Amino acid sequence: MLNQRIDILEAQLPLLLSMPDNTWHLIIDIKKLAPESYLCSCIRQLDNAIQEYAQELSQDPFHVGEGIWELDYGCMLVTLLDDTLNDHPAKKLWQQWRANN
Repeated sequence: MLNQRIDILEAQLPLLLSMPDNTWHLIIDIKKLAPESYLCSCIRQLDNAIQEYAQELSQDPFHVGEGIWELDYGCMLVTLLDDTLNDHPAKKLWQQWRANN
């Protein structure tokens, strides 16, 4: 059991938002718009270029472990800096984006 729940706004960025269908978003910034509403700035690889886009979350992520938050429907937010994600394609995308910014 966790002694302390951590708000998603205190998470170490970037965050990987993964869905049950194996799709994902790489979140580079997150802002609270209203109760249970967040605006996420994301990046993705599209036609060999990195594109920035916005994704809205319409619920409060629930902190379940160190660097891990859950959403409804099997969606999960994990800090990309977690060692278990070293081989995830999002890690390479993050490194490319950082090199250009």
